Amino acid sequence: MLQKYEERLIEIKKMLIDLGLEITMASEKALSGMESLDANRFESAKTLLKNVENQANAIDNEIVVTLALFGPEAKDLRKMVAYLKITNELVKIAENIRSFSKRMVIHLQSGLPFASLHEYSTHLCKTSIQAVTLAIGTINVSERETLEDTYRRVKVEESKSDDLYSILEKNILSDIAKVIDQSADFIQILSTMRKLERMADRSVNIVQLMIFARVGGEMKTY
Repeated sequence: MLQKYEERLIEIKKMLIDLGLEITMASEKALSGMESLDANRFESAKTLLKNVENQANAIDNEIVVTLALFGPEAKDLRKMVAYLKITNELVKIAENIRSFSKRMVIHLQSGLPFASLHEYSTHLCKTSIQAVTLAIGTINVSERETLEDTYRRVKVEESKSDDLYSILEKNILSDIAKVIDQSADFIQILSTMRKLERMADRSVNIVQLMIFARVGGEMKTY
């Protein structure tokens, strides 16, 4: 019976890693699109994420069934609860990538002058996706020291994304003052860039959950 439980745990972890890999690949496509301002690459990012909800539901179902069948306690229960919450965070990140990519295609097709925004929006995309990549990598990590080191690195990327978003906000407000007739379009761009900033926030949540699974305690203390 114990062996079957361990096999289920390994399978759940593998499903999470596979889901994380698809999200990582999609985020890299989105970054490539941001760097090149190529709408086709944003479309590719969206396509890679078309099955995310089904994958997440399968993971959640497997977790619930495993909890019902085996009733794990202490550390094992923490791990299962953490996995359940991580699945939700991954779905939210996928939604952010999809929404960001969809909006970027619209912005590019609208013909808005992106020159003044391209540099900082690309940096924001890079740092947010770096946070996502680091966070997803912790699903396959069990050492406390490595998890805590990664948490610090993700927090740095999150802080950078906040700063870059603030710079973008100032630049966009400056552009609005010059082209009042396009103000609504520029506000939409700012809303699009917020999707990236939120991805970094959710990356922090994932690493916190992995630390919780490993050491317990209150997640807010990390």
